[in-house]
Amino acid sequence: MKGKNLLPMAAAAAAVFFAGIFIGTRLGVKMESMAIQGTEQIPQLSTEGFSKADVRTDPYVIYLVSNCSRLSMITNEVQTDSIEKGIHNITDMRPTTHDMINLIMMNFDIHPLMVKVESFKDGTYYSKILLRQGNNILNLDSRPSDSIAIAVRAGIPVYVKNSLLEELGEKIC
Repeated sequence: MKGKNLLPMAAAAAAVFFAGIFIGTRLGVKMESMAIQGTEQIPQLSTEGFSKADVRTDPYVIYLVSNCSRLSMITNEVQTDSIEKGIHNITDMRPTTHDMINLIMMNFDIHPLMVKVESFKDGTYYSKILLRQGNNILNLDSRPSDSIAIAVRAGIPVYVKNSLLEELGEKIC
């Protein structure tokens, strides 16, 4: 790839990524988009009922630690490795998907705001990642492992619903 202009490739990757987001709305993917009007409150940005969590990992496990509770999420080693690399600012010779998504967002002036781990159903955790571009907020349904991998790279907070910490968290203090 030496000497080749990477802009067309990045633009193509971004087009595929964002087309997937907007096509996802037509396919029933959970997502909400809203515009900010002045200083109006946006409920999706509220952290009431949530606690900011520290992210830690072991192979195959993501830990969200807050208020003397630790929530454990089982995942695969690739996901925990990606999160661990994000926490320590390590970039491989070839970018991961999470690195590429952050680069695309940065180049298109899209700012990740926060991740919210909101529920647990049928053995699966559900989360949202909130993004801002200009006056628009995008609230995307996301696997917690993916949204957390993006969050640690972008330096944004991860919040976990207090009821999840109380019901499923392990007391560590």
